[in-house]
Amino acid sequence: MIKVASKEAIIFKNRKDAGKQLLNFIKQEVKGLNKDNSVIVALPRGGVPVAYEISSALGLPLDLSIPRKIGAQNNSEYAIGAVSEHGEAFINNELLAYSHSSREYVKNEIEKQRLESQRRQQVYKKNRKPIDYKDKTVIIVDDGLATGSTAKSSINSVLQAKPKKVILALPTAPIDSLEEIKNSGKVDEILCVSIPRIFNAVGCFYEIFDQTDDSEVIELLEKSLN
Repeated sequence: MIKVASKEAIIFKNRKDAGKQLLNFIKQEVKGLNKDNSVIVALPRGGVPVAYEISSALGLPLDLSIPRKIGAQNNSEYAIGAVSEHGEAFINNELLAYSHSSREYVKNEIEKQRLESQRRQQVYKKNRKPIDYKDKTVIIVDDGLATGSTAKSSINSVLQAKPKKVILALPTAPIDSLEEIKNSGKVDEILCVSIPRIFNAVGCFYEIFDQTDDSEVIELLEKSLN
C-alpha cells in the first residue's frame, strides 16, 4: 500500500525539515511504535539527517543500511543499479540500455562502489552493537528516491533479517518508482510526503541539498545513542 500526504510538489528547506514533515506523516499513519518493537534504518549519507529527526522524536533505535548506487556513465546521479552492503550487485538492464553505459564501465563501477560500501561500514559501524531486526517493524528512510535502485537493495538486505514488517518512508519520490517497489511485494507499506507529477531529481525538491559528509553521519549516530 502506498500512502501519500500530498500529490503536489513540496520544496523542503533542508533534510531536517524533510525529516520533521516525514515524522508527522509517520505519526499519523503508523501506530504502536516503540524502542522494543521498531527500528529506523537510514540510507547514508543523505538519509541520515532525515531519519535522525524521526528516530529521536519517537525514541527509536537508529541503524544504517549501506547500499551504493551505480550511477550512469554520463550522469552519476541517474541510478542504473546498486551494490548491497553484503556485496551483491543489481543492475536494471532497461535503465542500463537507456543510459548507454558500457559493460566495462559498469564492471569497474560495481567494484568501486563495493569498496566504498565496505569503507562506510567500517567508519560508521565500527563502535556500534548490531541491532536485531527479527520480528520488528523496520522503517527504511532516505532523503528521497528517483529510480529506487538503492532502496530496493536496502529492502533486500533488511529482509534477510526476517523483520515482522517493512515500511519504506520518504519525503519525495515519483509515483512510478513507488509503484514498482509496491508491486515487488517486498514491503508492507510505503509512506511518501510528496509525489510530484514532474520528477527530475531528488535535489530539485530541496532549497538546500548540500552533501552530507561522514562526520555528520557519525555525529548523528552518536547522538542517537544518548
